[in-house]
Amino acid sequence: MNRNEALEKFYNTIMELDFANEFKTMISRIHVFLKNKRKNKNSILTLPNYLWAAKSGCGVSTLLLVFSEYLYTARAIEFCGTVKSFEFKLDYVSPDLHFAELTRLDNTISGFAGYNRYFKGVVCIDITDWFEHTNEDHFKTLLEYASDNSNKILFIFCIHTDDSKTIKTLDSVISSKIRLETLVPRFPDAAKLVEFIETRFINVEGFSFTGDAKALLCDSVKEIVGGAHFNGFKTITHLADKILFDILATEQSDLKIITAEMLSDFRKDSSYVKNVKVQHGMITVIGFVGKDEHL
Repeated sequence: MNRNEALEKFYNTIMELDFANEFKTMISRIHVFLKNKRKNKNSILTLPNYLWAAKSGCGVSTLLLVFSEYLYTARAIEFCGTVKSFEFKLDYVSPDLHFAELTRLDNTISGFAGYNRYFKGVVCIDITDWFEHTNEDHFKTLLEYASDNSNKILFIFCIHTDDSKTIKTLDSVISSKIRLETLVPRFPDAAKLVEFIETRFINVEGFSFTGDAKALLCDSVKEIVGGAHFNGFKTITHLADKILFDILATEQSDLKIITAEMLSDFRKDSSYVKNVKVQHGMITVIGFVGKDEHL
């Protein structure tokens, strides 16, 4: 398989992801851009940097991995170092203190260069702590640093919010210093998540839901997703695992049809759902999952 065939295969795999429609649109735009750029060998236009605005649980870590692998396969940017991409949480530093966080970021980037002179690749910086401080000198210094290093690094600024006003403000501030596009990944609705549970877990074990079971579970998932500490597909995976365990631990497991009555312990007002909604920091993000477990 040559490079172009490998790229098309990987691109098609991304397009088959069950969710992440906004991300797929972004990749599709880049895919067309790269094709047109290859036709004009004299083109010096490069990819923009990005602002990714996503509530916790939208799978930024997984999207970053897929994105960097796509760029590597497409040879869209140069890569040099021990990793293709990494995430960095930039803690807030008040204006009266030395901007030690920028030094820590620079040292981290240098560390990932390994035995190479420079690190080249994708760096995702979580700036959630900074969205109310974009007019401060430290934040302006961060953007100048990104601009100075944009010939080696594609920067993704990440913020965990879906507030449109905050996103618009950040887009304006960052794009005043560097080329920028904004991506706002949306988490699937409850019906899609129930479908995910059924096809990826329930059906695999030989079971299926009745219509009333799906309706009950949909109401419960709405409650879980709406919780203040909802943290992505890991929560949904735990729910699916718990349902299957409880079904297989009963004498009625040979029925193969899961009814609403059999899911009574998972109603939206159940202790299970209430507990999931308050489990802060006890689960980690899995992110978006495609038809294959790994790309």
